[in-house]
Amino acid sequence: MDVDTLLLLLFGVFVQFGPFLIIVAVLVGGVLLGCVVVAIAGAVRAGVSEPEETRDVDVAQFFEEQAAEAAAAPSAPRP
Repeated sequence: MDVDTLLLLLFGVFVQFGPFLIIVAVLVGGVLLGCVVVAIAGAVRAGVSEPEETRDVDVAQFFEEQAAEAAAAPSAPRP
């Protein structure tokens, strides 16, 4: 099999499956471009915005307070 035959075979495969390959390339390329745009927008937004204040909460204390509030609340009457 010489080079001309291989090139003709590859060209024939491309002509046969070209429309399908173009559709797949557009769909995959669109998704990748969307990911890049969202990543850039997120990076710009994170760089421009001021850092939010964080509050350290003791988890055990939080649940103890929630349990105390739940115990103090009147329970609903049962039918």
